[in-house]
Amino acid sequence: MSFDATYPFPLPELPPKLDSGQKTLVKWLLKARTELGELKGYSHALPNPGLLLSPSILRESVASSGIENINTTVEKVLEQQLFPESEQRIENKEVLRYRDAVLYGFTGMRKLPIGNRLILGIHKELLAENSHGYRKTQNRIENSSTGKVLYTPPSSGEISKLIANWESYIHNQADETDPLIKCAISHYQFEAIHPFGDGNGRTGRILMVLYLVQEGLLSFPMIYISGYINKHRSEYYRLLNEVTSKGKWTEFIEYMLKGFYLQAKETKEVLLKIIALHQAMKEGIKQKCPAIYSSDLVEQLFAMPIITPVRLGTLLGIHYTTATRHLKQLEQKGFLVNQQVGKYQLYINKSLVELLRS
Repeated sequence: MSFDATYPFPLPELPPKLDSGQKTLVKWLLKARTELGELKGYSHALPNPGLLLSPSILRESVASSGIENINTTVEKVLEQQLFPESEQRIENKEVLRYRDAVLYGFTGMRKLPIGNRLILGIHKELLAENSHGYRKTQNRIENSSTGKVLYTPPSSGEISKLIANWESYIHNQADETDPLIKCAISHYQFEAIHPFGDGNGRTGRILMVLYLVQEGLLSFPMIYISGYINKHRSEYYRLLNEVTSKGKWTEFIEYMLKGFYLQAKETKEVLLKIIALHQAMKEGIKQKCPAIYSSDLVEQLFAMPIITPVRLGTLLGIHYTTATRHLKQLEQKGFLVNQQVGKYQLYINKSLVELLRS
């Protein structure tokens, strides 16, 4: 039966019948595995991976939200996370929710496997009061300019069965398919199920990175995969459509393997620069500001590259006036840049912000 975008798609359950040409995937599979292995290794060289995780995820959050035309910058989000939610602009609020959803999923995996409960929890973090669980009505994807229907997902009555099948597939240890190939396949399947009224793309990209953690390919969800999809957005949607309409799996899987390879390589390079910057700042502060130096202080300047005296005081357990003196001294010695934004006095680790922006 030929594909008709205006009718609910009869999505086949997993595993799929892969088309021929899989041998072409081996090169990209090996390259991706090598880079992911190095990224995983270097992530353990960080002095405190947990503290540095948030700015790394923020970079991914900005890119992933950009795919949904929620446009802002890393610097703006780092600024606005310091403000009360009522003062945050909507696009920055959306990005911060994405970051919180990734962290929710990452910590939740310690107690729950990736599956129904975690998916719903991630979506709740993403959309807050606008999250109403799986959709109860039919939805469809349309061209925003022409209104042409591009894809109609399976009916709402099929969602529970398809999610259960998706969950079974990603946890099937007897299946010897390489986890990176399974990651690409399961990503397509989730987007094709399109289980929510909104937030399907962002939820799907979070699940993809968490799956790499589940399979031991990463220790932390810090790969910048949305940056790749954003750069090659039209190709991403074209290849998703070709899996649906023509069953052409190989090209889509190859696209994703290239993405894992390129983004693991880029994330690793940024990580190495962050490690070098951290070491240089640590030594510099120890030398030029010995009276205020502590490893905790340096780590907080990396965990929160834009910070206020009040926030630093809270994090270090010191009075905000003491925190102000510390930050002013670090500014005078060239480690930080000071900026007034409304009523807030911000101190910026400019070198780190530029790395996260790249």
